[in-house]
Amino acid sequence: MVLKTSVFLSLLLVAASCSSGSDESTVVNESKPLTQIEAHSVYMLNCASCHGEDGQLGASGAANLVASKMTEAQIKTTILKGNNKGMMPYEEILTTREIEGLVGIVKSLQQTK
Repeated sequence: MVLKTSVFLSLLLVAASCSSGSDESTVVNESKPLTQIEAHSVYMLNCASCHGEDGQLGASGAANLVASKMTEAQIKTTILKGNNKGMMPYEEILTTREIEGLVGIVKSLQQTK
């Protein structure tokens, strides 16, 4: 009986270790852009504390994003590398998709003025 139990538990352990454990519904297509809602969530988590929900807070010297005249390339570089005014670089923190999504959010904030 002990042998049967040991064999059963061994087979169960092998079967469990062979499972990939990944849920296919969570696989992200990195080439697909973020939705507006996803990009807004990234903004709220990473940017709103200094720039404000509407981009105009300016906490700790953060730029007013509504008044900004930066191009998409300048916005992307600033997000990636940060700046000497206190903004930290996000190139090691955010994915390419998230950064591209944030560029879109900042451009949309610029258009609200």
